[in-house]
Amino acid sequence: MKRWNVKYPNRFNLGSEEDYLKWRDEKLAAYPRNVGELVVELGDMTALRAAERTRILETVERANMCVFTAGSAELEMASLLALGRQLGVTRTDKSARHSQSDELTDSGILNRAIPFSTRHCNWHTDATYYGSDQTIEALFLLCKRPALEGGSNKVLDHEVLYIHLRDTDRGALEVLMNRNCFNYRNPTTGEVDPHRGGKVFWTNAGGHLCHRFSFRKTDMAWSDESDVAAARKVLESVIADEPAHVIEGRLESGMGLVSNNVLHTRERLVDSDDAAKKRLLFRARFYDRVSPE
Repeated sequence: MKRWNVKYPNRFNLGSEEDYLKWRDEKLAAYPRNVGELVVELGDMTALRAAERTRILETVERANMCVFTAGSAELEMASLLALGRQLGVTRTDKSARHSQSDELTDSGILNRAIPFSTRHCNWHTDATYYGSDQTIEALFLLCKRPALEGGSNKVLDHEVLYIHLRDTDRGALEVLMNRNCFNYRNPTTGEVDPHRGGKVFWTNAGGHLCHRFSFRKTDMAWSDESDVAAARKVLESVIADEPAHVIEGRLESGMGLVSNNVLHTRERLVDSDDAAKKRLLFRARFYDRVSPE
């Protein structure tokens, strides 16, 4: 394990250069260069061997995510939740949402929302609408059936995004870390909730960096204050330009993603006309973070 959180506890403190510079150099040197370096093959995702669990945690520490193979486990939500328990994440928002939101497929009552359609999903983290006191820190996926064509994802570690911003526009990062930059916009009514929203970057109680962002106009009602607007422009430009550390790949049947809610996209897909053969991914979101500590 790198144990960066122990070695460099001030790496996300904008007033500390020594910890940041040492961590930045180690982080970028260790960062996976392609999706193959993110893959951890498992014998059974519901019964991890010690070495498999260690490999997952090491990969997540390097990139805030890993891709896994389910092995002999059943491809169902129970397997995804079992994997979470073995990695120390148990506080899921599953019971707080419509049951169909656990399944990413082009069917049912939620199919008008982009994740449940065949449309392109632009860069976002999941659940930007949660208040800062209860945010989604981990996102897990498990693919049962891929699309006939398309549906690949791009992913970007928010710690790498932080590095790009800190090295190129520190002022923008200071605003994004210290100001309440947005509020949640109800996608159904369009009304802004003044009690939900907050900062774009922040550190949790354990000292880990958290991030939330979306290009979806229905998700975030940004502040129109000039410094926030300027910082938002810088942030969106960096994300849209897709830094060299962006990784792209597609989850096939029996593959999944463990992540600390990293930035991600999904390309447009072509799905089967047969409801029983449509693309189907299980999704679990947690208030906990996957961490080696």
